Amino acid sequence: MAADELVCVGCGCGCGVWTAMSDDDFMYDDDDGYDFEYEEADEEADEFVGVENKYYNAKALRDDFAEAMREFQAVVGEEGEPGDWGFRATKQMIKLCLREGKHADVLAYYEKMLVFVRTSAVTRNYAEKSINNMLDRVSNSADYNFTMKFYELTLATLKETNNDRLWLRTGLRLAKLLLDQEKYDALKAQLEDLKKVCMDEDGNVILERGTQLLEIYAMYLSMYTALDKAKELKDVFTQCIAIKSAIPHPRVMGLIRESGGKMYMNEHNWAEARSNFYDAFKNYDEAGSPRRIETLKYLVLASMLSESEINPLASPEAKSYQNHPEIAHMTSLVRAYEKQDVSTFEDILDKNQRSIMGDEFIARYMDDLRRTIRMQALVTTVVPYTRIRISALSGKLRIKEPVVEELLVALILDQRLDAKIDQENGILILQQETADHSQYDSLCSWATNIESLLFSSVGILG
Repeated sequence: MAADELVCVGCGCGCGVWTAMSDDDFMYDDDDGYDFEYEEADEEADEFVGVENKYYNAKALRDDFAEAMREFQAVVGEEGEPGDWGFRATKQMIKLCLREGKHADVLAYYEKMLVFVRTSAVTRNYAEKSINNMLDRVSNSADYNFTMKFYELTLATLKETNNDRLWLRTGLRLAKLLLDQEKYDALKAQLEDLKKVCMDEDGNVILERGTQLLEIYAMYLSMYTALDKAKELKDVFTQCIAIKSAIPHPRVMGLIRESGGKMYMNEHNWAEARSNFYDAFKNYDEAGSPRRIETLKYLVLASMLSESEINPLASPEAKSYQNHPEIAHMTSLVRAYEKQDVSTFEDILDKNQRSIMGDEFIARYMDDLRRTIRMQALVTTVVPYTRIRISALSGKLRIKEPVVEELLVALILDQRLDAKIDQENGILILQQETADHSQYDSLCSWATNIESLLFSSVGILG
């Protein structure tokens, strides 16, 4: 194959995504490299020259499906005992059938390839590399049943050969595929199987499998978040945080912390949500994940809802994203929030409905955010007054009078505002302590202390 020949990515199905691929990517494998050994040819090597030549001749016929298949089958037949060339020929037949969309034949030849693995006809490393290569090709298939059968055959063989490490990796790969395809029933069953091999008989985490267990829990969290199962989400999140023996990839920790942030948002625990979103953002940023942008938006939202005085975009990690197209509008919201400028806040929301409210998660909490900034603005606005009409507050903050009254009642009940409402006249009356009243309180306290000192002195003089 020419080095610059264009082929369809994945399986050659004509999907329209083309790229320049080397021989290794389609009909040629990494293991087909040439190792030059300068030693005398012996009889054993001569026996394989014919099979090797036949193998490479068959590769040259790859454009002719039927002829190439016949030649590769001849390679397997001529080798006799299962060995390296038969294994390679079987792999090529799988690729040819996959290219032609012959899924039943793919499965049949893949079973034959796995016989080589079970009988140790090829080295363990070579077998693992070949299996992963096949899984890469098959995972993009739109035929769900075909893909599941392919994984089923793979996992069964790995279990039979006691290759626990690759079995676990392949199982995690299948779980990720099921999660992406939203096959939640199958995903739950797969995750349960994976979880069992990470725990001992007493239900304790096997020390060296803590990292894999965190990956499993991360997928549980994604599933329960998608299914909106709050109780299950919290149970799994608690188990994640309890694992101390793992050294997870930052992307995995980012996912776990993002799920925790969403869980706390659902509970209206804004401060914990802010903390978890911050950790998620840092991990995603370290991993170079595009999820860092979405998570930063959630961090900004949680920070405003928690009424934190710390600007989340002022941190060293977040500062460079302030002018990012998806973050710029959130930056403007933060500025309006800090100034308690309700009018500007509403204008920003109205002008950027798509970029801000287009995120379903953010839209869910926008009413809470509006309520927060309005209450803050009300508290600040009434400070100079002893009484003020509710209609005046409505005009200042561009909020309807019934909404203003509702917010004032909430502030009074929360003891954030010492006031009462004259509903008949529509007036807010603030209860403000006078300076004289404050002085009387101080004098009373001083007199009480003098009296205590006097009685103490009389007791001593006895």
